[in-house]
Order: sequence, then structure tokens, then C-alpha cells
Amino acid sequence: MHFGEASLADESILKLLEYHHADMQVVSPPGTAYAFDIERLNAPDIRLFGAWKDGVLLAVGALRSHPDFAEIKSMRAAREAAGRGAGKGLLSHMLEIARTDGFHTVKLETGINPAFDAANGLYRSFGFTETEPFGGYQDNGDNRFYALSLSAAQ
Repeated sequence: MHFGEASLADESILKLLEYHHADMQVVSPPGTAYAFDIERLNAPDIRLFGAWKDGVLLAVGALRSHPDFAEIKSMRAAREAAGRGAGKGLLSHMLEIARTDGFHTVKLETGINPAFDAANGLYRSFGFTETEPFGGYQDNGDNRFYALSLSAAQ
């Protein structure tokens, strides 16, 4: 599997991100999905990454830079990649990028309903622990906030 920077000019990246955004609107109660649309992912504070095998996109994710921490956004494995380690590998890659970029903490927001069980399990397996809302997010009763100290990361 290959991990690296991704581009919104790549049609497979666009399709997976569009699917992710649309799905978040479906599986989250109205007004509780904080998934970025394509326009917001094309901002200067966002870096996109992908996981590929044999030229096929398996997963996508983004790092958003804040003054004091990095934030994971839009993590999504393709349906056909479920259980193949793409999400785990991509998360590991993005954490290393955040560390290399000088960040000491990585945070994220995700959902709590069963559609998010795999994501929550993945984040906990990397040592993310629950934290308070950050960066303008609101606790709406349907989301969870995580933080990871990179000095403690695997």
C-alpha cells in the first residue's frame, strides 16, 4: 500500500470525498454533521492524503492546521477497502506528517451512532482519548471529540 499527498484534481479523490460528505449527511441527525464539502477541503489550511494499492484509491483523509494542533478531517475508506488496513495505514501516515510538521497534538470530531463504530475503534486503538469540544465545534449530543498527544502516539 502506498500513502501520500492527494489532490482534488484526482477524480477518484473527488468521488470518495463527495461520497463521504453525502453519507455523513445521511447517517448524522440533521445539523450535526461537520464533514467538509469539497470547497472547504480546497482551503490553504487543509492537506489531503490518500492510500492506494495498485493504483486504486482505498482511503482518503485530510489534515487541517490550527495554530496549536492539527485536526483530522474527512477520513474515509472506500467501501471495497473495508477491513484491508487502509484507514489504519493512512491514519498512521497522517500522524507522522503532523509530527514532522511540528504539531504536538492531533484532534478530531466524529459521530457516536453505530455508523461511526469502526472510526471510533480506530481512533481509540491509536491512543486518542476523549476531550472537550475544540475549534468552534459544539457538543450536540451526537458527536465525540478526541485528542492525541503525538509524544504518546504509537
